[in-house]
Amino acid sequence: MRGPVVDDDALPQPLPLLIAHARGPERDWHALCWRIDERMGRTVLGAKDAGIAALRLTWWEEALTDARPKASGEPTLEAWHGFAPPDRDKAWIGEIAGAWRMLLDPDPMSEADWGAFGRGRGALFPLIARSGEQETLRRAGALWSLWDEARRDGDRQRGEGALAAAIAVLEDGPLARVSSRPLSLAAAMAADDVRARTMPDPRFTPRQYLRLLRRALFA
Repeated sequence: MRGPVVDDDALPQPLPLLIAHARGPERDWHALCWRIDERMGRTVLGAKDAGIAALRLTWWEEALTDARPKASGEPTLEAWHGFAPPDRDKAWIGEIAGAWRMLLDPDPMSEADWGAFGRGRGALFPLIARSGEQETLRRAGALWSLWDEARRDGDRQRGEGALAAAIAVLEDGPLARVSSRPLSLAAAMAADDVRARTMPDPRFTPRQYLRLLRRALFA
C-alpha cells in the first residue's frame, strides 16, 4: 500500500540527494525511513537529559511498532502506518531504536558495543531496500551508520569509537555491492572517508558532493 508523500526538504544532506536516486515509486518510502532514523538520532544526539531522551525514543519506537496504531496527527507516524508496514519492518525499527538507545548510557562504549550499534542501526538499510540481500545490506548499513555517527556526534571520544568500528567493518573485507542505487552510493561515500582514517567532516562538503556526483554518473 502506498503511503502519503513525505516531505524530505528538512532532511540534511546528503540524504535528499540519495533519495533522489531512488526509483520514483520507492522515493516516498526511502524518504520516510531516513526521516525516522534522523528523528531518533536527533532525539539522542541533541539530548540535554538522557532520561527524557530515552522516554521520547521509547515513545517513537512504540508508536511505530504498535500492532493497533491510533490516529496521532503526527505526519511521520501517519505516513508510516499509511504504508501498512509488515512485522519484519517493525522489527527493523526496534533494532534501530535499540542502537540509538545505547548512546544514552553514560558508560563509555566498548569496541563490541560499537559493533552492536553499527549492526543495529544498520538495519536501516534492509528496512529501506526491502530485499532479500539482508546480510549485504546490514554490513553496508553498519558502515554508513558508524561513519554518520562519527561525523555528527559532538562527543569526540564517541566519534573516535564509531570511526574505529567503521574501519573494522572495512577491514573484514570488501563491501559487496547492494542493488539499491541510493544505498550503494551511501555506502561508497562512507567507505571513501573511512579508508582515509580521519574524522569525517560534520558538514556535507563540496568534495563529498562532487565525489557522490561522479559515482552517480559513472557507477
